[in-house]
Amino acid sequence: MKPLNEPLETFRLRLQEARSKIDRPIDIILIGGAAALLSGAVNRVTEDIDILASSETVRMLRGAGILRSPIQPVADSFLCLHPDHRKACIYLRDLSFPPKIRVYRLSPLDLAISKLSRFQQVDIEDIEAILKKEKITKKKLLKRYATARAYYTNPKATDFNMRLLIRKVYGEDFDPKRDLPQPEGGP
Repeated sequence: MKPLNEPLETFRLRLQEARSKIDRPIDIILIGGAAALLSGAVNRVTEDIDILASSETVRMLRGAGILRSPIQPVADSFLCLHPDHRKACIYLRDLSFPPKIRVYRLSPLDLAISKLSRFQQVDIEDIEAILKKEKITKKKLLKRYATARAYYTNPKATDFNMRLLIRKVYGEDFDPKRDLPQPEGGP
């Protein structure tokens, strides 16, 4: 196993200790800087571990004493996420304790899109690194984003952020009314 940075190692150790307190299988999805770091697209330290999990899983993790700094649950309503993001997640064997605890990270494309929600400087750098490493085309990015934004609570903000990102990464203009494909499936 490749050495983990401090917050990820703390997360792994807490999960290991909590196994006996977890009474059914749970899924945890890493997002944010931890997922970017584990994708291999960025080489930086993350100070916290942001996770997506069902409310029942969060309750179980709280009861097991896991949810304290640096581990932070994030409601998926705060993020611009494709409705099928769980299907595209990548299993993290080194952080999982099957059969009870399964840990995943967002796919690189979904991670890049989720970071449009916050869009701080570190998020912009992560998105750029992910798009470059994964060779994600503008067409592929916009196709996945079109469906994610249809389910998001604040698409105007992410449209503005996407406009800035497209100009910076691809050197082109972006108008959501003109350039977005139809969402897949619909909200």
